[in-house]
Amino acid sequence: MASLMRYLIEIIDLLDDPRVDGWAVKRFFEEKGFKDLLINVEKIRGGKGSTDFISITIPGSKGRLSGGDAPTLGVIGRLGGLGARPGLIGLVSDADGAIVSLAVAYKIADMRRRGDILPGDVIVNTHICPNAPTKPHKPAPMMDSPVDIFDLLKREVDNVMDAVLSIDATKANWIVKHTGFAITPTVKEGWILKVSPDLIDIYMRVTGEPPVIVPITMQDILPFSTPVYHINSILQPWLYTKAPVVGVATTTRIVVPGSATGATNIFSLEQAARFVVEVAKDFTMGRARFYDEDEWKIIMKIHGEISHIMRRGVPER
Repeated sequence: MASLMRYLIEIIDLLDDPRVDGWAVKRFFEEKGFKDLLINVEKIRGGKGSTDFISITIPGSKGRLSGGDAPTLGVIGRLGGLGARPGLIGLVSDADGAIVSLAVAYKIADMRRRGDILPGDVIVNTHICPNAPTKPHKPAPMMDSPVDIFDLLKREVDNVMDAVLSIDATKANWIVKHTGFAITPTVKEGWILKVSPDLIDIYMRVTGEPPVIVPITMQDILPFSTPVYHINSILQPWLYTKAPVVGVATTTRIVVPGSATGATNIFSLEQAARFVVEVAKDFTMGRARFYDEDEWKIIMKIHGEISHIMRRGVPER
């Protein structure tokens, strides 16, 4: 698998602009000549500003858009904002989710143009906001969302997604300390399941290192409407989907605030992006599973559903 460095450099340059918006990102992809992409942009307004939600679908050779039945992967770039202007100048650490997800869309679209077409569709969703607010958080300040998080979450997932990767900067904590990226256990319908062995295998082949796992707790997957500590919002998309969700966390060895500028580590982002592309290949080819379906049936038979408990406080669609 070739490096994604070139794709990341172009995406970072695109996003590191105080005037960037969702339509600028759409034009970027259109000007690259990707004729088969489905790109939608929607401006969302909230009490703290606005953001442009963008959805990019790359059709697969045997995906649902082509009348096939190959699995669909959802890739979500989770973040509060790209920047915290006017208080801070430039990209913030929290921008990682948007950077990686858009670089992944760029790479998979370019693969398709060259003839390396994935079997299944890939849907990449994120949002573009160069001037988001910040909010207090321990042990370091984090970015806030200009709009209600649930308004974003409703759009980030889609009923056609068979599995979801949620990418988010996860540096403002003392829980997972590693320069690079980490993955979470699988979360499905309120259950924190075991870490996918298939995704561990992909992690190791991409990095050449042992896997690093984010130790997610029940508190972390409760809705943000529950006023308890959350490591961040990386797994909040599970609230609006029955598909399995795995977090892809960009990480550091020391605490780095989400609002910190000059913290974009392109080498960590390249590994994370390459991991997501490899998962997209294996998952849509039917070679990788996010969870053990037989074990899931046992859990449901003996213990049953808990999503109605874990989702309390979530606004309905």
